[in-house]
Amino acid sequence: MRDGFVLHGAEGALGGALGTLLVKQSLTLGRCLAAGGRDPGEVVLSGIEALRGRPLPEHTRDRVAESVRWIHGGAWGGLLGIAVSALRVKTVRRTIAVGAAMGALAWVVEHARTRPTRPLTSLSLHVLGGVLASLPIALVDRERRRRQPWWERLAEALRPGRRIRVR
Repeated sequence: MRDGFVLHGAEGALGGALGTLLVKQSLTLGRCLAAGGRDPGEVVLSGIEALRGRPLPEHTRDRVAESVRWIHGGAWGGLLGIAVSALRVKTVRRTIAVGAAMGALAWVVEHARTRPTRPLTSLSLHVLGGVLASLPIALVDRERRRRQPWWERLAEALRPGRRIRVR
């Protein structure tokens, strides 16, 4: 069980990097997400600068902001991986659905106090980022199950409390 948390967390962090890449590309192409929302890098930077009592040098400021954006995306992806493992999500479709829900949750948390000027665009990008974050988890799980011996798949299907679907 603990291995599942670690593996899914790492897979989710990789997927979070994919979601962050999507958001970064959308920002450079259209500036559609940033309108009205607060960038996680800017939030952390304002806190650091408030503690220091003066602004950071420009080159340091850019590096810190960029690092925080990637850490932020990876953290949400890692949280997605842990949630998939804890909820014992088994199918690709459900894993992607959990990823979409996690993207929507990330949007709600990030915009709890501020309202973006384009909420539907922002929400759809977060949901798409969640779907992208779920892809490595879903694909690795599918491959892992495919390589699982038939008797282990049968034992998993027959474990107590599991419903058996007859086609």
